[in-house]
Amino acid sequence: MSYSVIICEDDLVQLQQFEVLINNYMLFHSELFEIALKTQSPDEVLEYLHEYPISNGISFLDIDLHSKMNGIDLASEVRKNDVQAKIIFVTTHDEMAPLTFKKKVEALDFIAKDQSTEAYRQNIYDTLTLAKERIDQTMTKQHKCFAFTVGTQVYHVNLDDVFFVETSKIPHRLDLYTQTGQYEFYGNLNELEKKYSSLFRANRSCLVNPQTISEADFSKRKMRFGDELVRTFSLGKSKKLRTLM
Repeated sequence: MSYSVIICEDDLVQLQQFEVLINNYMLFHSELFEIALKTQSPDEVLEYLHEYPISNGISFLDIDLHSKMNGIDLASEVRKNDVQAKIIFVTTHDEMAPLTFKKKVEALDFIAKDQSTEAYRQNIYDTLTLAKERIDQTMTKQHKCFAFTVGTQVYHVNLDDVFFVETSKIPHRLDLYTQTGQYEFYGNLNELEKKYSSLFRANRSCLVNPQTISEADFSKRKMRFGDELVRTFSLGKSKKLRTLM
């Protein structure tokens, strides 16, 4: 899954610097993070969230935005649109931290601008890592993400994006197909079937997400995912598949 980042900073130079820092971080997490919006205007943030709703987003907000809406008020609106949002304030106004409790915005962190460049950069990177971990933990507990390991890297994919997972031609490996890409990892299909009740055993070698099947031909026992991916299902699974779809 990807992690959408929103940046709102009224100072253009600082906004550009912040974007550079996050882009540098993303060089090592290219499949995970994306800057959904960077802006000097709090109104643009609200317009964007209204048009493109985000779930579990990460917002970096300056407190003093030199606008009719300050960063804390903006955070309150962000929270209304995305109840699981991870909100980080980047500011020189630490004295306003108590106000965030009064507004109940549940900030993940306060990053001070008036610190060394190295400390500032590391603070941002540590907070991005923490935000990802918190989002993953929430999704896992809510059974809304599919987790797997490739080498030492643990990946989390939104279950809504999963097409299917099937046995690979290589022993003890599985192939995962999603709306955003394909992955190969070590695993056991029987264990995954027990772990993810929303996935359906279409045949001996394939677990599918019925909600992502775009078309099913019951006469030929074929399922289509997107434009190109086609897999078959067992005759005995037809009745249950109809129900699930």
